[in-house]
Amino acid sequence: MRNQSDDTRNNLDKRTARTRHAEWFKKGIEHLRAEYLTRTNEAPRSFLHSVQVYARIRPMLEHEVARGEYTTLTCVGPNTVAVHNCLMKPDMVHKYIDTQVHEFSRVFDEATPTATVYEAVARPLVQHVLSGGESVCMMYGQTGSGKTHTMTGFLADMGRDLMALSTSIQMTAVELVGSKCVDLLHDRTKVLICESEEDQAIHLVHSQSKVATSVAELLALFHEAVSRRATESTQANTVSSRSHLIVFLKLVGAGPPSDGGQMVLLDLAGSERKEDQFTNDKQRQQETIETNMSHLALKQCLLAKENNSHVPYRNSALTRILKNSLWAAHKSCQAAVVVTASPIPADTEHTMCSLLNARRMVEVNPTVVQTVFEITETSEAKPIKLFKSFSHADVQKWLGAVSHGELEAYVDNIKPAITGAALLRFPPARLTQLCNGHAGHAKLLLHAMKDYIAKENEERARERDMRRANLGTKF
Repeated sequence: MRNQSDDTRNNLDKRTARTRHAEWFKKGIEHLRAEYLTRTNEAPRSFLHSVQVYARIRPMLEHEVARGEYTTLTCVGPNTVAVHNCLMKPDMVHKYIDTQVHEFSRVFDEATPTATVYEAVARPLVQHVLSGGESVCMMYGQTGSGKTHTMTGFLADMGRDLMALSTSIQMTAVELVGSKCVDLLHDRTKVLICESEEDQAIHLVHSQSKVATSVAELLALFHEAVSRRATESTQANTVSSRSHLIVFLKLVGAGPPSDGGQMVLLDLAGSERKEDQFTNDKQRQQETIETNMSHLALKQCLLAKENNSHVPYRNSALTRILKNSLWAAHKSCQAAVVVTASPIPADTEHTMCSLLNARRMVEVNPTVVQTVFEITETSEAKPIKLFKSFSHADVQKWLGAVSHGELEAYVDNIKPAITGAALLRFPPARLTQLCNGHAGHAKLLLHAMKDYIAKENEERARERDMRRANLGTKF
């Protein structure tokens, strides 16, 4: 019977497995992407929805690249995105990739600049505003997936286009934290959401507007509003929004036909990770519940609009605020949703949920094409070389690649007598000496060695289990 400490398969959660077996999963994803190459030149397809839904993949961040993360999202042509869910079978030996394929009005990969996304998503909405209509652009997705970044990027181009026909723009900015509404341009004054008995229009009582006469002034007002927005630190983001941000941009002095045109920008509260729920206090938990309920109410209203049925806008403060712009019978309204997605393996479950929920805003039962790719021995990476068998040249090559070259300056300190086996025997003081007295780099070197040994042990355990499985041995 094996020593329990030697069994690296026990208690391996999804995220740890995706990191530990990264090389094998990356190889499997590369194999799948090769099959998708034939579809990258497809022409965009049109979707006959009253609300267009777009997907945007954010690029990996520097710290994610540094810790060896990889992307699990693939854009397959102009309308399709594939999510590669990297999983282990119950035996914790065999690996597979469960791929879900979603279709949107358009998808934008991590290399697509914000200006290109604006042209496809927001410019048609701006043109509608310039003709005197109402437009709503909504950002939806997980905390840290790029919602606010995308909206901020849109605003500069939007201001330029709106100012082309208008002498000024009147901005109103409010925030919803749970069911509480506050004015972000006037010291977080409490705002009442009231419905007029005469025309059933919604009025934001106690909210005040400010006027911008240039794009620079418009951006300054927006940043002023964002700076007053309620945030909370989470494991996903140091400054994570826990509120909805709603910005109204009304044309002033435009003249017909633009008079009365209005653009509404909605940055929805980011979804929280499950582990964040355990660190929140009671008030934060209640706000999270109310935020999730408002997400549900918004989906119900958009779906009702899509099906030309009764819109239950009174179900939440968010949908009441949007009534004048989205649900008013006497106005011409257009809307778009941009769902932003994180590409890293740790966020796979969040990403799948975000993409599916975004589609559910306009589809009752979205079709999700699902395929499973088994990672076999032939598709897996080659077994790693044992550290203790490293030659002097192997140690130099390995050291130069640690943390993307952070320790490359010390490669020449590896003398011919320093092999892998010799380096493993070095005490911390000797490692510090090897790094020219830099204690932080010595610590990084020690951790890199330990990580490599852990991968060795995992590989050896995998090979041992494969042999046992092939022999049909029972345990």
